[in-house]
Amino acid sequence: MSIFAQRLESVMKEKQLRQHELCRMTGISKSFISSYLAGRFSPKADKLALIAKALGVSEGWLMGYENSVKYCYSSENVAKIAVKDNNGRTVSYRPVTYTNAAKANKLTFYVCRDGNNFPQIKSGDILLVEKCADFEDEKHIYAIRKDGKITFRRPRFNGEVLVLSGENTAPTIYLDDYHNEIIVIGKVLELRRDMSKEDDEDEHGH
Repeated sequence: MSIFAQRLESVMKEKQLRQHELCRMTGISKSFISSYLAGRFSPKADKLALIAKALGVSEGWLMGYENSVKYCYSSENVAKIAVKDNNGRTVSYRPVTYTNAAKANKLTFYVCRDGNNFPQIKSGDILLVEKCADFEDEKHIYAIRKDGKITFRRPRFNGEVLVLSGENTAPTIYLDDYHNEIIVIGKVLELRRDMSKEDDEDEHGH
């Protein structure tokens, strides 16, 4: 398989894009996309430019050129997302890179201030949350507001009862009519941790 085919496949997996979605974004036919992924041939310059723009990566990186930067930074794939504390107050803004900046209004960073999910999530970690009105599945951790504070729990449906659990031994929330008890803010997409602080803590034995 060519380097282009390998990198095209890897970035599509990273962004959870299917062939028909890339076809729609680029206007390139499915037969061409399939051929690229199979390594039968590489795209010409015009189609390469369309694919790179749709994926938010550089043409050079896709083709495997040396010293090429993977991601392209432009107004199309960089947005500033609010960072909020556990009271929901905005404390700062930081840039986030992704293909579709139009999604920015659904995303918020929240600083974790509890130990419910230690060590998977530590106090001080910043979690990227996508807004949603209700629990959509059991595989994601969700940001919820309870008693005025924002915390993070994984939902599990047990008959009529919704169970919200932390990843450790944190108290489990059992709710028959959870809409009256909590507000669902959104599902956690990714975690960002300041590794320099963690290194400092290890050096000082904390």
